Amino acid sequence: NGDAGIRLIDRLFSEIFSWKSGIAVCVSLILTLMLAPQILRIAPPEYKVGAIITKDIQADRGFLVIDRAATEQKRTTAVENTRHIYDYDSDMPAKVGIALSKAFLATREYIKENPSTSDTEQTSTRKAKKSFEDISEIPLTDGEFKTLAGRGFPIDLCNNIVRLVYYTYGTGLIGNRDVLDLHRDKGITIREIRNQEERDLDDLSSIQDAGKIQGLIRKNAQTLFENKKPDGIILSLAQKAVRPNLTFAKNATEKRRQAVSDEVKPALYEVQKNEMIIREGEKITPEDLDKLDTFYRGQEGSRFVSVSVFSGIFFTIALLSVIFYRMSSARFRASRTLLTDILFMGIVIILQVVLVKVGIFICDSVGLTYKLIPASVCIYAIPFTMGTMLVAILVGRNEGLIFSVFSSLMVAFLFEDKTPIFLLSLVGSAIAAHYIIRCERRSAFFKIGLVVGVVNMGAILCLSLLSGSLFTIETPIRLVMGILGGALSGFIVSGLVPLFESLFGYTTDIKLLELANLNQPVFQELLMVAPGTYHHSVIVASLVEAAAEEIGANAMLAKVSAYYHDVGKMKKPLYFIENQPNWKNRHDDLSPQMSSLVIISHVKDGCELAREHNLGKAITDIIRQHHGTGLVSYFYEKAKKESKVLGQSILEGDFR
Repeated sequence: NGDAGIRLIDRLFSEIFSWKSGIAVCVSLILTLMLAPQILRIAPPEYKVGAIITKDIQADRGFLVIDRAATEQKRTTAVENTRHIYDYDSDMPAKVGIALSKAFLATREYIKENPSTSDTEQTSTRKAKKSFEDISEIPLTDGEFKTLAGRGFPIDLCNNIVRLVYYTYGTGLIGNRDVLDLHRDKGITIREIRNQEERDLDDLSSIQDAGKIQGLIRKNAQTLFENKKPDGIILSLAQKAVRPNLTFAKNATEKRRQAVSDEVKPALYEVQKNEMIIREGEKITPEDLDKLDTFYRGQEGSRFVSVSVFSGIFFTIALLSVIFYRMSSARFRASRTLLTDILFMGIVIILQVVLVKVGIFICDSVGLTYKLIPASVCIYAIPFTMGTMLVAILVGRNEGLIFSVFSSLMVAFLFEDKTPIFLLSLVGSAIAAHYIIRCERRSAFFKIGLVVGVVNMGAILCLSLLSGSLFTIETPIRLVMGILGGALSGFIVSGLVPLFESLFGYTTDIKLLELANLNQPVFQELLMVAPGTYHHSVIVASLVEAAAEEIGANAMLAKVSAYYHDVGKMKKPLYFIENQPNWKNRHDDLSPQMSSLVIISHVKDGCELAREHNLGKAITDIIRQHHGTGLVSYFYEKAKKESKVLGQSILEGDFR
């Protein structure tokens, strides 16, 4: 059990670090970079207003851009509609009353304690007046102070002033009416200083004007003192004592306006996917700069997401590659050309994705140029089945069918509507893989392309039914694009098959038919130089064709290979019995060893001629193997007889 576990680990290790895995990783990485190219963007470019753009920039996704002008207008409107805040001091009457009472009492005490003389009267009066003003915060004229001092700052007078002040404050709010009139339309917010509670006031007519406080106090005095003519000193001090209890809170208002401005949500407009942000040669405007900054900032913000998507796509492709390799036929996995086939299919899938990306770009351009043919309709003209057709005809039908699933999945990654594209590509590819291996002429590629086009039309009709868009003006255009996509696939494959046949040494039935033409230059040369070999090859070809058909092998390959299997005899035709005139045998003048080398060398010469005439790997392998390791028995036996006479030893390996 331990040895079995070690062997399993060794096998897994060798599988992981094999050429097959290396090719799969490279192809997966290339495909991922093609499907998620945004990971390659390291830093966004820097743009300035007024600069000339050097290339077209198109949105690869939809995103929202801040409309600066509209946002600023929203903020201005919101700030203008914000109410100004005014502080209301409900304790103002009490503060004024307390201050007046303290001032009266303090001044009375001061005068009693500092009786004035003729020498000190002026100084004492000035100090007493200043003391009163400092405590009460009410400026007095010299006449007013003299009157109060003459009466001895009586408490009754103070009480009457305080009563008038309280009564005046009780008639309503007092503020600067000139300023308040500016907010008549939207009202103000009143904030109670004591508890910071706020309330809105819409009607400002109830607020008393501090600038007209004199008339208000006279009116209130007549009411308060029962229409008796009030003392002038009472009116004068009350007028000075009453101050606005409603004051503008500038700092609080500015903070409120700033908070309102900050809370305004920006005005946005949408840039749609595939919309052209700016074209080459245009000058960048502030609006363009906003779009570009938002576009590239979105890419910066999604860096982690991009890495995650990149990793997900890479491992998905790698996993699908392993699954499809395991699903392929045992013949394919055991083939001596396995690495070549894997490399070929890797190149084809990359080529398929490149072709689709180019097709998408062309469709977008057509959609922008011709409004009647939108890009969403034009994409049906993309040759989705090209890769499957190449794999089916050059590698095999089963591998082509498996490749069709893999290719369809890769192509679907390039579109938002992945399911319809996957189904369209899969159906067309499966039909192409089934029919293309029957092609025996290069013109048949176009016929297969038309068949795929018809199948595409059927798939498009089914998808239109599913989406509920069958009876639209775009449906006929989709059908035309579908048949065009199939025809393009056949056209492209007809041009690529000879290229891949040459690069990878593949031999298709079409090439075999071309090589089976007896008018090929190499055949004409064989007929002239070695007519016996030519006749021998034609006879053998007929025999092996019948045998191959009987056992279900590739009769065409067997027949054509038989035509060319002895082509190497053209180098030394007279050393082979079928080409010797008058039965003169040139081997009579050679040693058995040399004769054996001449006979065996026609295999090597045949392989060289096969490469010169580009016969393909399959035929070249058959030329190389058609004698195997068989013994050239005639000359070996002849050498054995001569060695007995001469007493020499010979090696059997020299005659194989």
